[in-house]
Amino acid sequence: MYPWVVLVASFMTMMFGPSVNYATGVFHVALLKEFDEDLVLTTWVGSIFGCMFALAGPVASFVINVFSCRTCVVMSGIVMLVGFACSSLVTDIRLLFLTYALVAGLGTCLSGTGAIVVLGYYFPNNPAVAQGLCVAGAGLGMFLHPVLVQYLFDNYGFHGAFLITGGITFHACVTGMLMRPSVIERKRKRDITGGGRLRRKIILSLCGDCSRIGKVVKNVSFLFFAFSIFCFALGLSAEYLFLPDFCMKQGATFRDASLVISTSGIGSVISRILTGIASSDENIGSAILHTSTASIMALLTLFVSLFLSSSYLQILFGFFLGLYTGGFWVLMNTLTLDILGLQNFATGVGVAMFFCGTGYLIGPPIAGAILEATGDYYKVFLFSGAMMFLASALGFLSNAKENTRKCRHDVLTELSTCSDNNMCDEAAVADATENKLPTERKEHQYRLHDEHI
Repeated sequence: MYPWVVLVASFMTMMFGPSVNYATGVFHVALLKEFDEDLVLTTWVGSIFGCMFALAGPVASFVINVFSCRTCVVMSGIVMLVGFACSSLVTDIRLLFLTYALVAGLGTCLSGTGAIVVLGYYFPNNPAVAQGLCVAGAGLGMFLHPVLVQYLFDNYGFHGAFLITGGITFHACVTGMLMRPSVIERKRKRDITGGGRLRRKIILSLCGDCSRIGKVVKNVSFLFFAFSIFCFALGLSAEYLFLPDFCMKQGATFRDASLVISTSGIGSVISRILTGIASSDENIGSAILHTSTASIMALLTLFVSLFLSSSYLQILFGFFLGLYTGGFWVLMNTLTLDILGLQNFATGVGVAMFFCGTGYLIGPPIAGAILEATGDYYKVFLFSGAMMFLASALGFLSNAKENTRKCRHDVLTELSTCSDNNMCDEAAVADATENKLPTERKEHQYRLHDEHI
């Protein structure tokens, strides 16, 4: 029963924390009005904030390995509150690089990574559906945050909007307290740190992270997938940042432009749930879903001019944007788990988030430079569509190990049962993880020997 409590807590965490990134376009327009600074400088502020939820993935993985997923999520609520509250006092846009972009952005990463990784420990046999439901919380937040942030700016001004946003994201502390470590997480942490003092834990975790990162980056299949994530983030970040301003240039109001982004949240919720269900079907496969949805969104982006003649078509494009990109966040986690396995899952998520964050970091400035050089918003969307096509091609080249999920299912069935019933002890955990696979290998060897005879 308790795993479902953790699932609800993860859903709410994703709604309060990482989904605030989808209001970056609204923040961007407000920053332009408030400070009236250079376009590229203002774009960099939003770009760094938008990328930190992923770029700081290795930091979040380190916190999880040293402490726990619960500690990581609780820390995120405090960090986001401090970042947004300090941003409400800022009068120079350059200080927002520290308070808004770095501090608040780091908080979104801690909350998102902790909420995702904890589900890998509580639902090791069927992670796709659980993570699909979890990241649907981010889709709901995508629908709520742009309209909510725009309402806050209209009624409470620039400084009040930042302060109230910090109070909203602080709710991640409450949801994080519900994420108590599972049996699998406690054993993995004991294997990494040895259960010693904090200094020993930090040193061992650092050494273990370096070793695991080395194994992860040597996996060719995962490298193709990581670069696919990078290209997809390049295109998606530029699209979300410039879409509200693009719609306003076509005659839409600030409120209507915010509604376009909010509507993408509806499509994203649908996409995340359906993708989680579909990717759990072995006849479909996560890699096929990733490649096909990226290709479809690339085509829609290249023909974005067809959706700009009316506000209704703009809203329809926003819905399609969420529908064909929302499932990406489910597939990123499930493919990482399929390729690397549960033992390297936390580290793999950190590395994948780093590639994603790098794309989110440099995507908007590149698009901003294209806009300044050409003066044509459509060129920005051409760049975005090209990156999504490249992401589709690289995703096609990545081949997840087909037997990883089956192996993980066999090994962790006992552990998940024990975790659900809270009835297993240390001996049962050790037997399930250390003795099961060798026994299966011995039986396989005996069968080969008998066949040879």
